[in-house]
Amino acid sequence: MTGSIKPRPASLQLPEGDAPKGIAGADWIAAKLALDQALVSGEKDISVPWENAETGARGTATPIGETRAGGCRDFMIAVVDGKSADRWVQGEACRARGATVLSQVRVLGRA
Repeated sequence: MTGSIKPRPASLQLPEGDAPKGIAGADWIAAKLALDQALVSGEKDISVPWENAETGARGTATPIGETRAGGCRDFMIAVVDGKSADRWVQGEACRARGATVLSQVRVLGRA
């Protein structure tokens, strides 16, 4: 019977990179998983929501621009945690050997 096997979503891997100053570790993990989902989707204009039910923090992860040579792409992550002003985290995500490594990560002003 055709169509009897449902496609499974690609398994996501946690991108490498420490939480930037002022972002809780558990919130950063949730945000990085959403970012990886957005990056592997291959869609040009995608923004994936994330939420940490334990802390109440939430936001979106959005790849920016085209993928450059070396598999790198800029990203923005919105962070709303109710503890401090809403803010953006900006950086670069590079895929190499099946893993994503975040670099140049910095917290910007208000989201």
